[in-house]
Amino acid sequence: MSSNVPALNSNSMPTSLFGGISNTNDIIQNYGMSSQPNSGLPNIENHTISNASIEVVIDFTRPDGQRTRPLLVEGKRLYVDEHYISVWSPVLRAWCIECPDRELILANVQYDHILEMLLTIHPTYKDIDDQTVHILLPLAFDYQMEGLLHRCECFLVNHRLPFLEKVWLADRYKLNRLLGLLIKEMRPNSKVDLSGSRYYGLSDRVKVLLLERLHGAAPPDDILEQPLDLEKFYRASDLNFASVRSKTGRMYYVNPYYLAAWSNIFQERICCIRTQEELYCPCTHEELKAFLMAVYPPQLRITESNIGPVLVAACKMESPGLLKKCAQLLLSPTTKLSVFVRLSLLDRCYLHEMLSTCLKMITRPENLIEMTQQQTYDCLSTKARAAMMDRLAFLLKKSGMPCHLCNRCKTLSGCSDVTWMCPQCKTYTESTMTRSVGQGINNPSISNTVSNSLQMSNHGKGIDQQNMGQMMHSNLNVNQGMQQPQQHTQGMSQNSGYNMTNTGNSPSHYVSSGTMRH
Repeated sequence: MSSNVPALNSNSMPTSLFGGISNTNDIIQNYGMSSQPNSGLPNIENHTISNASIEVVIDFTRPDGQRTRPLLVEGKRLYVDEHYISVWSPVLRAWCIECPDRELILANVQYDHILEMLLTIHPTYKDIDDQTVHILLPLAFDYQMEGLLHRCECFLVNHRLPFLEKVWLADRYKLNRLLGLLIKEMRPNSKVDLSGSRYYGLSDRVKVLLLERLHGAAPPDDILEQPLDLEKFYRASDLNFASVRSKTGRMYYVNPYYLAAWSNIFQERICCIRTQEELYCPCTHEELKAFLMAVYPPQLRITESNIGPVLVAACKMESPGLLKKCAQLLLSPTTKLSVFVRLSLLDRCYLHEMLSTCLKMITRPENLIEMTQQQTYDCLSTKARAAMMDRLAFLLKKSGMPCHLCNRCKTLSGCSDVTWMCPQCKTYTESTMTRSVGQGINNPSISNTVSNSLQMSNHGKGIDQQNMGQMMHSNLNVNQGMQQPQQHTQGMSQNSGYNMTNTGNSPSHYVSSGTMRH
């Protein structure tokens, strides 16, 4: 890369660090922006918000104003921004310098694997799973992508995989922090399955560590996760050459094209900025700091303790990719944040489409009433309070229905969400059918007809009016004269701590030995 610090030029934006010029009108057209203010979002990088998540879609098969450099993989082309991939990989950065005007040919790799890598490192932020980690690790290792290696290592630390598989991956791709944790996890004289090809692929150094640990050697010292710092943003370089200043006065040097991929604010400003003009950021120093650490590799791991400034910065910078990361944490059932805190953060960042999804975590009306007693309740918008009222109305409407706890996944469900199984014939029946039969039984105008026409399918005996309560949770045959199809209803499971009683119109108590399938 050239030793001269590139300058921003409004007449040819974006000006490539490695050669080639794009026309400003083409940039505006490809970004989907017009000369009119508030013209919308880019048409290639689509940002959509649903009730549950934010979707960021990038089409790498077509060039646009930012992604102009073609990668040729297995005869197919993928278009990337050379500035963006240079931030992630020094190897790809060197190739862009050597071949400024030609497409980059990536040999000995698969097209689908490169596409998977691009979707992982771009604002699409595709999650890493058990299958993709084996695809991404070789690419990250070969292209020296320390940020992607760090993400894969964090995934392996926090997810279950076979022990020997993890050891082999840590040894093969130099994941020393993961290897230290795995060796420490072993106990002296523990039984370890050392069969298979993965063991024979281990290096001698790791085999010695396993041997010594099995025979009582002390575990290695923990290798702490490297803290993130802003040292690389303090001075101008050929990679980070444009200055950006927060509204509190702090200045950093960044790559404007990289930030444009993450922020709609930067995407608009690089099209009209003058030469050597300083970029202004509508964030405080702490928010800008959190934003830079969250989007630059190795990318800050967002947790309950730091999500506040990151989410606010993502909102102010109009960053759909970062909003997606934050929303995934806020809507996750494993997040250790109260529902009120989650609701407040979503409301502050105008993510009103997700309020109803967040409030679904509240299952008891009294808990929702308690939220109105919070000190910061008055800070909520009218939209958020209305969403709370909608949830309260829904819970009060279903408050008379008993709740059922699944013995397997521990999910709490209402009667209307449960499928029942007859203990005799093992037939599954929707609870809505159960309610319709129950309403017919409790209706005095047709109770006599039902009592005369219903038969017990398992015993073939008639049922009198006194047994109507028990019959509701048995297999029933309804007379054709009632114009109802044959319905099979079952009993409720007698889970410990859950005495199911009928809270509808009938005073009868319905208890049976049916089981619940969740």
